[in-house]
Parts: sequence; structure tokens; C-alpha cells
Amino acid sequence: MPSSACSTYKEVVIVGNGPSAISLSVFLSGYRPYFAGGTHSNVYLNEKLQRMNPKKSIVEQDLSFLSEGLEGRSPNPVALLFDALRRPDADLGVDNPSLLEWKFEKDHAIEHVVLGKGKAGGAWQNMDGAMQTLSFANWMELPTLNFKEWQNSHHRDENHAHNGRATIADVRKYYSDFVEKRGLGPFFRDHHVVTSVQKKYHSNKDVDSENGEVEPCKCRNKNHSFLWEVRGYHFHGDSELDREEFCYCTPNVVIATGTFDVPNRLCIHGESLPYVHHSLQDVERVLSQNRKKKSQDPVVIVGAGLSAADAIIMALKMKRPVVHVFRRGANDSQLIFKKLPAAIYPEYHNIHSLMKGKTINPLYKPYPNHSLVELKEDNHVLIQTTSGGDIVSLDAFCIAILIGACPDLSFLPYDGRNLGVVPRCAIDSKHNPIHVDPFSYQCVAESGLYSMGPLVGDNFVRFGMGGSLGISNHLLRIKNKHAQ
Repeated sequence: MPSSACSTYKEVVIVGNGPSAISLSVFLSGYRPYFAGGTHSNVYLNEKLQRMNPKKSIVEQDLSFLSEGLEGRSPNPVALLFDALRRPDADLGVDNPSLLEWKFEKDHAIEHVVLGKGKAGGAWQNMDGAMQTLSFANWMELPTLNFKEWQNSHHRDENHAHNGRATIADVRKYYSDFVEKRGLGPFFRDHHVVTSVQKKYHSNKDVDSENGEVEPCKCRNKNHSFLWEVRGYHFHGDSELDREEFCYCTPNVVIATGTFDVPNRLCIHGESLPYVHHSLQDVERVLSQNRKKKSQDPVVIVGAGLSAADAIIMALKMKRPVVHVFRRGANDSQLIFKKLPAAIYPEYHNIHSLMKGKTINPLYKPYPNHSLVELKEDNHVLIQTTSGGDIVSLDAFCIAILIGACPDLSFLPYDGRNLGVVPRCAIDSKHNPIHVDPFSYQCVAESGLYSMGPLVGDNFVRFGMGGSLGISNHLLRIKNKHAQ
């Protein structure tokens, strides 16, 4: 396919198909939120809401004005605003009704496409279905479809968590059903891998680089001096010969890929050996396949986050001995377990108790303030204190290095390194998120390029929705400006 040929034009191309992307597709397909009336406990926000024109959608409002002064667990003010309207006082532990009502207004739909590597739901489709969500069940829901009502209608009461959380199996099924129930299927292209997003400037005519012919660009838009060209491939069969390339051109690209693409590595000798794994899914697969294979050699699990804890829970349930290696002390204040209420997250507090030695399990042995230093081909493992002290030597059944992950932005120029809050450094949701305008979610470094969800620091589904409102609001303002 010639590099200058744009095969399909869309007003918006969304890269990623997780909950944030699904939420944006809801907005772009014509669903719009309106203030339904009622009183908000935040006096200043409530005063603004009462003065607002109720005949205008929230998408048409001044988001900067409405979100001013809001505080919460997101760094993005529009995310805080949208969450405050959908779940008033949620952080106080209450389940108040939403202050929004939704209307489907087809005239406001924007032509778009959603490109995802797998099924709709993104990373949630690859998680262990038996695990529970970190967030409460109702915090996982998308606009216009109540999660609890969906559970009840699907007779999934047997999966309901007694602590207010949901199983991963329910969440991923909910996201798949959501796309179907809201008629979003025509916008979604599952199993589409994006390999390139590039800015293409155009003049009156474009040259086909393959045969030198000059022809008008099929994707030209008079309101834009450039368009983004989004390229990639998908398979329509089981063979490599069934691979088919695609190309979209658009004035607006939204990056919503999340941050779980590339597992972090220790970069030590032997880390690429076959018995070493870097994802919870791989660990689950290996343990399940070898469930009947008896071995006294432990599963060595590295990390002190929730993924490492999930792997420990999984291994202990299968009666596998576990050696747990983590760099911090067991009482370090930065451990995630310190921030989770014990009544809601008992399984994680049980792991923390094991780490501290308060609870004893003969199958579990912790190594706080330790790190792996070498992995050998014969499954021999060397562990050393972080201070450089004594080395412990042992044989491992397998290794699980679960120390977080980073996004794969290789499809962007410079791997997206020009887009961060700290330029020229790799994007990291905690330390270097993509730098976006706080109200439009447009990248500060690139006009027409937007980002949302974990890439901009919104690591909880409930806050990832805010990007949908901000981006829709900005696209509407651009449309009105061009109409003048």
C-alpha cells in the first residue's frame, strides 16, 4: 500500500479498546449527559449546577468553570467533575444516585473507529476471571448501563462479591455486552494492531510514491493543514497469508492503549530463560498445566504489588511452595497494602501479614530487602540482600517477575517520548504521564492528538471516563469554530 494513500477517512480514530475507549465511543455515537437536577454536597459545584442551562448537555458546558476547585483521586479536573456528577460523594463510601441523565441524540454523532489488539475491554479480557477487582463493582461501570442491574439481568448473583467488589469474569463480560447493547459494534475493529501513527501534511495533490502518479488526496479536509495517518494490520484467517493491512486518515487521534503492554524487567543475567515469566497470565498457565506435577522446588515470585500478591494467592491455592522476593521492607509505608482497608481487601492483607511474618504458612517464605541477582539455565537462582550482603542459592520450579509494566507506544514518532510531562523520557503513568491540556485532553506537544485513561494518570476506570467528556467537549468547540 503506498505510504501516501489514505484508504478510509474518519473524524476520530481511537487506538485502544479498553473501558476508556468504550466510554469515548458512547459519547461519539450520540449519547449525551444532561444535568438531571438534584443537589450536590459540594456547595460550590452545586451553585454552578443550579445556574447552568439544563437544556444544554454537559458536553456543551464550560468544563473549566464547572471543575474549578474540585479535589480527589485523579490529577485531571474534568475526570473529577464527571465522577462527581456520576457518583456524588463516592469516596465517602456512599452509593448516591447519579445527577446525570443520558439522551441519545444521533444528530450529534461523530464518525469514528476504535482499534484494539484484542476483544473490546482491553487488558480486562486477559486477566484471571476468578480474581476480584480492586475497585468497587459500581466503579467499573460505563456510562448509560448500571453494572449491578446488568449483573442481576444476567443472573450472575453467584459471582457477586460480598465486599462490594466484582469478579474479573463479570467485568470483562460486562464490557463485551456493553458494546453490543449500546450498538457500538459497527465502530469497533477488534484484533487490529496499530503499527504507525504519523502526521501527514497535504497540498492540492498528493504523489503516489509507488508509480509516481499525481492524484487528489481522498482524505483531504479543508479545515486542516494536516491529517494523521494510522496504519496497521489484522488477520482475517489463521495463516500469515491472511494478514491484511489497514490505513485510516483523520484529523483527530485518541491514544487510549493503557499501560500494561510491556512488562518491566530486572535486566539481569538469565532473565530470558524459558522458566522465567513476566505476566500473571503466563504464571497461571504454567501452574495450571503442571497442576498434577509434584515438585518441592518453589515458585519464586518477585515484586511487592498486587500482581505479585495475586500470583502468591494462586500458587498457594494450588499447594505450591512460594519464595517471595521483594526489595522493600515488609513494613515500608509505600507498599500498596498499607493503603487498602482490611475489611474490603482481606486477601491482600493476608499476603501482607505473611510478608511481615505475623501469619505463618509452611508453603510461604518471604525475602524482604532482597533482589534476584542471577538466573541459571538449570533453574538455579541467586538472591542477595539489597545492601549487597549474603547470597541465597536455591532451585526454582519457575520464576514470576511481576514488577509492573509500561505502555507500548512504538507506533508513535519517537515512541511517544516527546509527549510526556518530562520530554524525551519514556511514558510512565505514575512518574511521566502524557502531558495533555487538563480540559481538552489534547496533547500539549501535538495538536489533533489526544490521550486518556492510565496514560494521563487516570489508573482507575471511574476516572478514565473523564477523558470522554473533555475530548467530546473540545471536538464540539472545534466544530462550532469551523462552522462560523
